[in-house]
Amino acid sequence: MLRLRSKGGRIAVVAAGTFLTFLPANAQAPQTQIAEPAPDQTGRRDLYLEVFINDVSTELIGTFTQFPDGRLAATPDELKQVGLKPVDSANADGLVRLDQLPDVAFRIDEPTQRLFVTTTNEGRAARVVDVQAAEKGDRIQAQSGYGGVFNYSLFASSNSLVENRVDLFQGISGAFDARVFSPYGTLNQSFIAGYSDGEFGGFTRLNTTWSYSDPERMMTYRAGDFISGGLAWTRPVYLGGIQAQRNFALRSDLVTLPLPSFGGTAAVPSTLEVYAQNVRTYTGEIPAGPFQVTNLPVFAGAGEAQVVLRDSLGRETTTRLPFYTSSDMLGQGLLDFSAEIGFPRRNFGTESNDYANGVFGVATARYGLTNWLTLEGHAEGGEGLINGGVGAAFPLGPYGAVSVAVAGSHQDGRTGSLVNASLEMSYEGWSIYGRIQRAFGDYDDIAAVTAEPTLSEPGDVPIFSTGVPRAIDQLTLSIPAPIDFSSLNLSYTHLESDEGQKSQIVGLSYSQEIFKRSSLYATAFTDLEDSGGFGVFAGLSVPFGDDITASTGIEQGPDGLNVVADIAKSQRLEDGSIGWRARTSEGDTPNRSAAASYRARFARFEAGVQQYGKDVRATAQMDGAIAVAGGGVFATNRIDDAFAVVEVGAPDVDVQFQNRPVGKTNRQGRILVPGLNSYEPNTVSIDPKNLPVNADVPATKEVVMPADRSGVVVTFGVSEAPEAAVVTLVDSTGTPLEAGLKGRMEAGSEEFVIGYDGEAYIRGLSAQNTVVIDRLDGTSCKADFFYTPAPGQQVAIKDVACR
Repeated sequence: MLRLRSKGGRIAVVAAGTFLTFLPANAQAPQTQIAEPAPDQTGRRDLYLEVFINDVSTELIGTFTQFPDGRLAATPDELKQVGLKPVDSANADGLVRLDQLPDVAFRIDEPTQRLFVTTTNEGRAARVVDVQAAEKGDRIQAQSGYGGVFNYSLFASSNSLVENRVDLFQGISGAFDARVFSPYGTLNQSFIAGYSDGEFGGFTRLNTTWSYSDPERMMTYRAGDFISGGLAWTRPVYLGGIQAQRNFALRSDLVTLPLPSFGGTAAVPSTLEVYAQNVRTYTGEIPAGPFQVTNLPVFAGAGEAQVVLRDSLGRETTTRLPFYTSSDMLGQGLLDFSAEIGFPRRNFGTESNDYANGVFGVATARYGLTNWLTLEGHAEGGEGLINGGVGAAFPLGPYGAVSVAVAGSHQDGRTGSLVNASLEMSYEGWSIYGRIQRAFGDYDDIAAVTAEPTLSEPGDVPIFSTGVPRAIDQLTLSIPAPIDFSSLNLSYTHLESDEGQKSQIVGLSYSQEIFKRSSLYATAFTDLEDSGGFGVFAGLSVPFGDDITASTGIEQGPDGLNVVADIAKSQRLEDGSIGWRARTSEGDTPNRSAAASYRARFARFEAGVQQYGKDVRATAQMDGAIAVAGGGVFATNRIDDAFAVVEVGAPDVDVQFQNRPVGKTNRQGRILVPGLNSYEPNTVSIDPKNLPVNADVPATKEVVMPADRSGVVVTFGVSEAPEAAVVTLVDSTGTPLEAGLKGRMEAGSEEFVIGYDGEAYIRGLSAQNTVVIDRLDGTSCKADFFYTPAPGQQVAIKDVACR
């Protein structure tokens, strides 16, 4: 299939990147320029015909095969591309004859090499409009160097400041996270430690995990400590072992939700505009006939799209199309899964190496069978336990989605079952979410058979149940309020533990936006099983300038009535930012506090003081990290994900991350930028305003994609002494050379491009230079000139003749 394009009064046929130029557009271009094809041994011949459907050109040239008896055929794909709907079956040679197509009549005009087809809309293939096609491009490859990061968070507190105590220092605690990264994966080790009352409390190990991610296969592999995969009706557990898991987060360009598509018919060639959530996402021309809009940008929940058709006379047809997408569903053909085996871990955070004795395995999978049906399954077992279940999720038209699941278990002769169902719906501002789950018999899972219950006293009843809850009921209702910029939400939660303990919590919340983005809010809840379990909170929040927000309110609970006031200034991400907060709660027991924080280049500091009743204590906190990457060692703020070592090449240059300032380069022209997102495009840029006028700046923006919690090096290569000049090149008559011409240094490989008025920025100069310019007619010319550096100034060399 070839495409006809018109440009500059000439017709071009585009096929596989080859451009063939024909006669002017007012001549019959295809008449004599395409040679008469010769038949093969069977008498068949290939024809290249411009296709007209219902006397309207498709601006496409199709490849057809003509048989000796005059019948015409093409491949099914070729027919679709030119706008015809092929029949379900093709001949043994893979061709579909046009006379087999229902509701299709055709004739060939051989002198003009045109095919005229007459058909109905049912016989036409819909023109597919991919709304997100313009956003699709070559993906950036994930990068990972070699290095390491050591995060730390230190918290210290004093004893009471109002008591006459000599030892004001109470103790210090710390949370630490160390990792080493490379192209072969990331090894992570985290732990906590504390010092109190003159004694060191020792170390408590948290996670020890090696992980490796493969973006092409969308797989992540882990060894060590990790959380098993699960579904909404299962209970994931901590395991020490190995895991293989599908990870869609490795592909930020991949949409896993089923994307809605809409179809329609244009009576005449028209302009198509598509709006999603009142934002125009596509505009383009479509021919007469059926069309299909695919890949609408969506998010989980309810939405609405508008399709606007506008013909050449300006007449519009608008169609509103509601849709609903759920995060419980996968697009057709997508498979999400997780498989792991290991020893269940217990008492995480308090014990370093408490693992159950038995080996257990877990497997979880979800598969998008169609865009309207997602199947899911889960199995786990070990040490006599067998547990498995299946489920499904499907939409309720454009208004909601439903998921259902059943599971069963067998353990040491005991059996049980579980059912789970959930519903989410939205209609005209109303939204509802409901879930019901019931466990029957002796239903068990890995957590139930391996975890150790926490007892209030030795031999007493458990205060933390490890068994599967016997009943879970959840209901959330959002009601459109009659006043603009307001919301009303109701919630109900019923939980019955394995030991029979019950709770029924009912909640109500309301918010109303008022002047200048200020808002009123109120929240109330009560436990129907506990007369003392209730609370009410209502207040007013007012934002001011410079990231300052003030709020005040009242709260009522079992401890009595309190009046609360709070004012705070948010701390920003850039170096040198300051934040602070003051809060008071006045009631039976006053609770007052004040704190201030400062973000330095190498760490974040916070200090505060709190009064609770008659007791007053002081606190201090320090968060930061030590990073080794790019051949340097950096003290910086905490790095929870990825980071970049930015090498600008000049000191005191402003650096931005995602268009937000993060600091200036140091004396070596470098800065570490934390906060990058793994496997997502991250934009790092520089502001050249502080650079010398003669600085060479090859680029001011770079887009990078770091691998899993790793560091990348971004080099801008700024040179303060580039040995460069702006040279104005002219021809033998003194006329500036044409813009767009390319040139190169005769004595080297340095290339440059000539801009407007013959000016070219040429680097790598010496005292005497010769450049070669390639002209439009295929010839070249040479220019000779002298260069003398001028520190602190941009050297300009005028009127250099190229002969």
